[in-house]
Amino acid sequence: MEYNKLTRELLAQGYTTEHYPEYVQIASSRLPGNDPLNNLYGGFEYKRWYCSKFVYQTGCKKHVLGENVLTDMGYMGVEWTHENNCPVIRCPYDKAECEMNDSRLHGIHGGGLGIQCFCVCHRTEERYDFENSIEKANKERREEIERKYQEYSDAHNGRICRRHMYYNERTKEWNLIYEPKSCASLCYSKDGCCPILGKKLSRKRGNVFYDLKTSGIRQQEGEQISIFDGEPWVHIRKGIRYFKKPCSIDICEAFVKLQSSQILEDYNINHSFEKWIDPTWTVEILNIRAESRPSRDLIQDLEDLKNGIFISYDEEGEKQKKQRKRERREKAVKKKVERLEKKIIETGYENLEPYSLDKIHTDKWLDRERIEELQNIRQQKIKEEQEKPVQLSIFDYM
Repeated sequence: MEYNKLTRELLAQGYTTEHYPEYVQIASSRLPGNDPLNNLYGGFEYKRWYCSKFVYQTGCKKHVLGENVLTDMGYMGVEWTHENNCPVIRCPYDKAECEMNDSRLHGIHGGGLGIQCFCVCHRTEERYDFENSIEKANKERREEIERKYQEYSDAHNGRICRRHMYYNERTKEWNLIYEPKSCASLCYSKDGCCPILGKKLSRKRGNVFYDLKTSGIRQQEGEQISIFDGEPWVHIRKGIRYFKKPCSIDICEAFVKLQSSQILEDYNINHSFEKWIDPTWTVEILNIRAESRPSRDLIQDLEDLKNGIFISYDEEGEKQKKQRKRERREKAVKKKVERLEKKIIETGYENLEPYSLDKIHTDKWLDRERIEELQNIRQQKIKEEQEKPVQLSIFDYM
């Protein structure tokens, strides 16, 4: 890579890779070759404590401290850095085509609600003046944003929440986009009050439940032919929980009212593979409701069964999963206990390493009585082995 401006100046002054000023260092990101200065930063770089004290000046003569500039930006073939005396800042005025700025930085950068106009700055020997600085302009910009936030709050009688507010930097306006989904897991209201709903949240906890209806046409699997191929199938999985954990029933009801469509969107994102392998596969989200516990409509269940629809309940499936998981865990522990008991009989409890997993698990899974019983079995085996008769051979006397 080409050396940066700092490196070229230091080399011209006679500095080397073995001898250079204390306020610089050789960048650690080496590129192929034996030259230590052949690195991603173009050779030497300023130490942060040193360049943070620099005073820069923009094209509009505003001062800016070195600690507040963007330090490493590569754009339009230029490294806009301290070392090249051309770091950039985010223009607080968002002047996209400023005639006092480098034309290569013209334009709006970023998308969505956030935008950025980059402005180049160069070092100056002038004394830093806060009253004529980018820091002051940024402070005024933040104050304006907060003032507009308060104006929006006053206009809506305080029925807003910072978590659901978004500032549009293009129009310089605040907007409220209430999404109860985020409140279900991230609501930190200490007094339990929701300013958007305008009330204290109910202490009654619940969840959002829905039914999932999937359908399609039975397809032939490989070379295996079935008499059911080509027939339609329908499956309704009922009582599915949307939120991982229960939350205030008020939040659940707000979600059902405002964000019900999010359930189908999430499902389609996570199950796009089914549609890919089976073009006839369709899905519907039914009976979205906010409840403390899943309810059942037995009359509707009977009607669905009568129409040939296969029905399952998510709660039963979750119980079966938990039961299988519990059984697998108990089986695994049982095998480990059997192995430990065998080891105690063979080597002795007193011979286990003090802080080993075997010692820890033995003390956790076996009570004192069982350990003593295993020790007695060990002693009995040792005694039997010692008293075991020795078979003599006629050759022993020859």
